[in-house]
Amino acid sequence: MGSRSTPSSPSASPDAKDPVKKTTEECKDDKKCWVDDYEKEISTASYGRYSQPFKKDGTKQPYTDKVQYKLYAPVKTGTEVTIEIRFKQQKDADVTDDELNAAKTKLENGVSTYWDNKFTVEADDPECGKKSFKIRYKIKWVDSGEHYTIQVHKTYAREGVTGNIMNVSKTTDDWTYAHEVAHCFGLPDEYSYTADTETVKYFKPDGTMDDAISAPPDGKAKDDADATIMSAVNNTTVLKRHQWYVAIETQELLTSKLGRKIKCDIK
Repeated sequence: MGSRSTPSSPSASPDAKDPVKKTTEECKDDKKCWVDDYEKEISTASYGRYSQPFKKDGTKQPYTDKVQYKLYAPVKTGTEVTIEIRFKQQKDADVTDDELNAAKTKLENGVSTYWDNKFTVEADDPECGKKSFKIRYKIKWVDSGEHYTIQVHKTYAREGVTGNIMNVSKTTDDWTYAHEVAHCFGLPDEYSYTADTETVKYFKPDGTMDDAISAPPDGKAKDDADATIMSAVNNTTVLKRHQWYVAIETQELLTSKLGRKIKCDIK
């Protein structure tokens, strides 16, 4: 909202009316609320910020990583909060251009099907009230300036993200792309990399940790009651915790831009 012009002073004559008084609504309108759209390149460790895996004995796993993406928080225009990831594709010599293009389509379909519009992020400004935004994911294909490189192989035993490289095969399906892209914006596997059943905890937007999640070796069965897209092959369950990182980064961005504490949560 734009600021209002200052009312002229009342006349000093004996016939002058009482001084002009602003209503509560007018005073609220004078506040600079939701006046701009914001964006930020994110480059951060997800372990210790979005989630934390724990060993069987309860001590932290010493995993390290760096996730990269771009966050758009259009609080003025009121469109979706968007997570944009820039991908560069590379292929093995025995992968055709048509197969490379098909891989693009499967990745885009996987992200839009399994991640778009699942929840909203609610921003709570102590001076301006609350505003909610749908959460959307945008895939951008680039030749340079990428967040991640996707290496498309003719065959690949088990897809995965190592550093800023995602290794896939030409037959990788939509669901697998959705799972692997989730690692690119900071979600952990909800299964153990060891022979033990371990645990994972997610950080809430308020900085506290959620309850521990059981993380068995090799994941869970698709139909287990507590299985999710991050713990069981072909399971499509997405929970609020899987988008808490959006609230974490959005509230940090808005707080830094507005100079006051903004609270965000996933609804």
